[in-house]
Amino acid sequence: MIQFCIMGGYEGLIRPERKVYLTFMGGCELKRATVARQILAQRLHEREGKSAPPHQFFLTVMGAVEITCPTLAEEFIDLREMISSGSLSMDDWDRAMADLGRSDVSIASFTLMGGFAENELPSEEQEIESLAVQRHLGVISDSAGQVLQFGVGRRDAERRATLRRAILADA
Repeated sequence: MIQFCIMGGYEGLIRPERKVYLTFMGGCELKRATVARQILAQRLHEREGKSAPPHQFFLTVMGAVEITCPTLAEEFIDLREMISSGSLSMDDWDRAMADLGRSDVSIASFTLMGGFAENELPSEEQEIESLAVQRHLGVISDSAGQVLQFGVGRRDAERRATLRRAILADA
């Protein structure tokens, strides 16, 4: 599939599918799937007999592409819901964390007179606002929320370890 963005903007989610993004004098803002959803997508690909993740190519000319990670609140809620539904277990999570290079898509890019940013963290303001809203609504408990606050601004393994601690604090 091809996604065109010419002298305009596009905002969406990265899905585990083969895709080409063409951005010409515009902006493309994408959000990665949560780690829990990436694990499930990887499982589905393995069941279908596919060993490599789908390839995505970004061609950017005089524009910008930014791929951001989900907020900690989104990661936590998704993981907790998948664990409670039985779609995922903490053992599955631990096994996936052993393979830190895993991703639901394989990304390649060519950028000419523009910008390309992959795996950008949400801003501190977005993280705190998201946590505050979810705590206010009662979706995230105070104990899990306090643990998640320590993950703001952290990357990769530290971020995933914070999610695991928050799940255990919530139990």
